[in-house]
Amino acid sequence: MTRSLPDQSLGPEWTILELLARGIIDDSEVQMVRDLLTTDTLKWGELLEQALRHKMFPMLAHQIMSASLRFDVPTNIYMHLESALEWNRWQIEVFRRETVRVAQALADRGIPFVVTKGMAFESTLYDSLGTRYMNDIDFMITPRDRDKVMTVMQELGFRPFFDWAKDARREEISSRLNPDHLPKLAREIDQPGIRLIDIDIANSLTWTKSPFDVPVEEALENPVEQPIPGMSGVSIPCFRPIYQFLFTVLHLFREAWLQKFVESGTDVGLMKFGDVIRLIDRNQNKLTDSELLRIMQTHGVTDAVAWVLRHMDETFHTHAVELLALEKHGNEKLLRSQMRSPGYVNAWSESMRGRLQSKSRGSVQPVAPAHRGS
Repeated sequence: MTRSLPDQSLGPEWTILELLARGIIDDSEVQMVRDLLTTDTLKWGELLEQALRHKMFPMLAHQIMSASLRFDVPTNIYMHLESALEWNRWQIEVFRRETVRVAQALADRGIPFVVTKGMAFESTLYDSLGTRYMNDIDFMITPRDRDKVMTVMQELGFRPFFDWAKDARREEISSRLNPDHLPKLAREIDQPGIRLIDIDIANSLTWTKSPFDVPVEEALENPVEQPIPGMSGVSIPCFRPIYQFLFTVLHLFREAWLQKFVESGTDVGLMKFGDVIRLIDRNQNKLTDSELLRIMQTHGVTDAVAWVLRHMDETFHTHAVELLALEKHGNEKLLRSQMRSPGYVNAWSESMRGRLQSKSRGSVQPVAPAHRGS
């Protein structure tokens, strides 16, 4: 399906990032980005700040480098973007080696797992260009293997690490109360520009106390072996496309609805939607047969998935709801009735596009506690 170009009502800076997030697909979009980057009205401070907020700095840098805009961009900004892209590519190389090291250790113990998110996407959805930003490496395991995996990770030199959080003690308590992930793990390394490697290991496709879920054991069946660029004969197990899609969409839904992510400013982001758009583009045939709909209906996640895709379509001019035949799903009133707790966000007045651009996410209020007897 063709898609329209985004309107420029939020300024050229935001239009550039929306186009990059959903992926440049034709010459008209290439030219539009080029024209916007060279317009006299472009506010570089706003563009760079929003690119940083949405983890798109390397992608923006690559677009400018590949378009040969060295003499059209302020020199200091061009040099900084160039350095940032090279550093991101170096970090990806370090992350690849560490991913393989951890994966081999888990496989040697016979522990079922897959690699998810950034490390699974950068070589498939982002063509190994070094443009996909990552701040950690993500794995998925089953709940029953939590203790065994923690033992393996400690043997590899990792330890629980909460220093990244604003309130480390609160985050540690939250980790214990919400066992959908292992505690955040980190290992000190001696590499130029990289002091720590963080590992995030989940054991749920949703979250603790979620009103719906997809069994991890089911999702881990028949993983796909994905080659590691630059490492001949080496691969990592990843979800097969249907479960990769479901996990990515449900992860976005989780972070859009849980208040703690709003408070930290990590709730929704352009690249989280960008991952979903690229997954659909890459796996359209596998996602449009009856298996995906059957799995969603079986596990009661159809409305949550449709909610994400409807907001994605409205924001990025995609057609995912129609493509996946979810027009009758995504009832927000039903979803809110399932999640009436101060831990979830209340309704917000702005569009998803406005929410994405907003720099004051903390103004989105939590759901009020339900009255007893109501």
